[in-house]
Amino acid sequence: MSITEFVKHYEQRTIEMRDIEAIEDYTSRGDHKIFIEDCGILKHAARVYTRRIYTRFQHEFLQGTTKRVINVEAEGSLTKYTILKGESEKTEIVQFNALDNSIICSCHMFESMGWLCCHALKVLFFDLNFTSIPEKYMLKRWSKNDKHEKGFAEYSKKKGTTKSSMAIRLNGLMKESFTVMTLAANDIDSEEIARKYLYQARVEILSIKVNCMVKIVTKTDTNLIHPLIL
Repeated sequence: MSITEFVKHYEQRTIEMRDIEAIEDYTSRGDHKIFIEDCGILKHAARVYTRRIYTRFQHEFLQGTTKRVINVEAEGSLTKYTILKGESEKTEIVQFNALDNSIICSCHMFESMGWLCCHALKVLFFDLNFTSIPEKYMLKRWSKNDKHEKGFAEYSKKKGTTKSSMAIRLNGLMKESFTVMTLAANDIDSEEIARKYLYQARVEILSIKVNCMVKIVTKTDTNLIHPLIL
């Protein structure tokens, strides 16, 4: 593959990935389908996780219903659960600390993937009656709002510092515009919303520019008249 072909391939893949990401962001805004009604921990997960991560979390939760605790050992605030893995004799060890609601499983799924495994969920929900996921096990990178919060924080940070170059501002606006355009192209209603706010933005920007021009002209005229008055 030549360099030119590679660049074209890279650009095409980038566009496809942005399309997928935009669609994923859009679908995550709706309510997730919860297989078990009135389940607090699943409702909590549906409220905060992206669609894809929630689907995986829900799979682990449902897997937890098939696990069986075969031994429990308590020592102070620490409780150790031995959990049977399916029909085999293999087991996993889950340790729960009541002092800080920390939980560790020997399968180390949370450490590697970032969400709780079926063994930990078996202990938290089915044995300890937790109705929500402990905060320390809700990683921000899997949150629905994480990307939007980061974008707003970056925007606020740039707004309060020195003025960025036109190229940097254009790059940021193009990325945001691409996301909006991708979502708006899905249906007529979305297109109308995008056109409405694009028109509103154009009117407000033009108004700001006109006001700036008036101030410049007024200041220039004042400077010219001032010496004559003296």
